[in-house]
Amino acid sequence: METEWLRTFIVAAKTENFRETAERRFITQSTVSKHIQHLEKELQTTLFERQTKHVKLNRIGAHFLRQAEKVVEIVDEAVHSTQLMVSGFTSKLTIGVAPQIANSTLPAIIDRFQQQNPTIHLSIELLKSNEIGEAVYAGAIDIGISKLTSTRAVHTKMLAQEPLQLIVPIGKKWTDPMTLLQQETILTHEYASYWQEVQQVLQQLPSYKSMQVNQTEVIKNFVKQGLGIAFLPKSVMEAAYDEQSLHSYSVKEFSHIVSNTYFLSKYITADIEAFFTVCDAVYQNRKSSY
Repeated sequence: METEWLRTFIVAAKTENFRETAERRFITQSTVSKHIQHLEKELQTTLFERQTKHVKLNRIGAHFLRQAEKVVEIVDEAVHSTQLMVSGFTSKLTIGVAPQIANSTLPAIIDRFQQQNPTIHLSIELLKSNEIGEAVYAGAIDIGISKLTSTRAVHTKMLAQEPLQLIVPIGKKWTDPMTLLQQETILTHEYASYWQEVQQVLQQLPSYKSMQVNQTEVIKNFVKQGLGIAFLPKSVMEAAYDEQSLHSYSVKEFSHIVSNTYFLSKYITADIEAFFTVCDAVYQNRKSSY
């Protein structure tokens, strides 16, 4: 049984369209038909119900699809891991990280870790903070760097507690921040664990309005465009400081509120400990500037 037959079958099973399968696989439609026929002959059963103008995956085909995907995944992983070994890598770590962290602190972490551990291959997965703990627990990733803890039984270490900054358009840098909080739309993030504490302070104001925008980079861009203001951790603002595109305040009424960052892992290995050590060092260096 050829792996390429399986790859063709997987696409055909999901599209139920041999023409589209041919386009996606960059092969001819007749080759698609031959691959499916080879599989059906070897399995001694049909995988599709064939009608005049289209095909439909049958019950046996649906069962075989799950098995075929497992086989292809194992083959791909075997090839990838062997290629890494040939390239000089001795092990691999998959890191799941929230976009806010990926756009701020992660580059410095990756740079330092690769300098210190050149034989460990890193793979990065961008996930929402509320998904990271589950991915660690399920073994989909080795390490999670998240703004939220997990309800699962995973090892959790605090990496940072950062002060919040009120971020405003550069053109409003001279306006009193408490005035801005009552006049401007406050952009919020669903997975910002500090938002409830921020709201408790805001409720003491005569009035305020908010809008949920679940992506930190989008929030920053909205603020630049004058569409609102936002509370963000100081670390995510460093690039904006360099660009001089935004202005930030440390507002005393909110000074007790912090944004936490956590390091999550299901297991403790030498490679994972090495990555944590680098993360901790990078965050400690940044803490000195807060």
